[in-house]
Amino acid sequence: MRKKRMKKFFLYIGVLMVLVFTLLPIYLLFIATITPSGELNASTTHFLPSEITLENYKNLFAGEANSGGAPPFFLALRNSLIISLSTTALAIAIGMFASYAYARFRFKGRSQLLMSVLGLRMVPEIVLLIPLYVIFARAGLIDNVATLIIIYTIFNLPFVIWLLQGFFGSVSKEMEESALMDGATHPMFLFRFIVPLSAPGLIATAIFVFLISWDEFMFATIFTSTYDAKTLTVAISEFSQKGMVDFGLQITAGFLGSIPPIILALILQRYIISGLSEGSVKG
Repeated sequence: MRKKRMKKFFLYIGVLMVLVFTLLPIYLLFIATITPSGELNASTTHFLPSEITLENYKNLFAGEANSGGAPPFFLALRNSLIISLSTTALAIAIGMFASYAYARFRFKGRSQLLMSVLGLRMVPEIVLLIPLYVIFARAGLIDNVATLIIIYTIFNLPFVIWLLQGFFGSVSKEMEESALMDGATHPMFLFRFIVPLSAPGLIATAIFVFLISWDEFMFATIFTSTYDAKTLTVAISEFSQKGMVDFGLQITAGFLGSIPPIILALILQRYIISGLSEGSVKG
């Protein structure tokens, strides 16, 4: 009995430590958004502000393009949403067909091709930065939302293909043979059987692609020059230009920018856990 209580005690201690490590940064981030600038710039850490202010939110929402003031938060947020959602849809749509081919067909060089797909993802993105910039500049596609969608889709496709082919490959071969004998085609089998059966894996993969695209900074800052295409990560970095660093605006924009991925993860957490656990078993 005593051993059981001790085990439960250490379990609660472990859960408490995990909660502190995960929730404390979010709490401090929120407190910083409602803290006056003078107090925020002090070297001491504040767990509660001496005075609550919404000045940071007011200044952040007042930012407009070409105003010379704070970067336009809502415009950058809109661009990030468009780019992340479009990249996710494209990467999943294209990667799904490639994954099906790798998972269900046996052909010469299949393993080598699959490894080369993974190898492409291992190439440091910084190496391809200048060649890609030259290509898109000559095509007149710099400072364009579509350019970032294309680049993010290219870099996320190997990740999508590698993950989905594992899920698709686990679907029973006998089920496929029965469906084909009954007159179904491969696209019909893909959409009527494999996609529904692999839904947790598909959703988990889509969420990871969305988060990678949402957080990307290097390509976004190099390939954009105006707020017609700049993303939220670029806009947040520009609060520290011209020799001045506005920590209040930076932290407030970062806090608000982190809310959409957190909400998405909370809503779809059941699929993320299911997808990751199934992937670990199948992998």
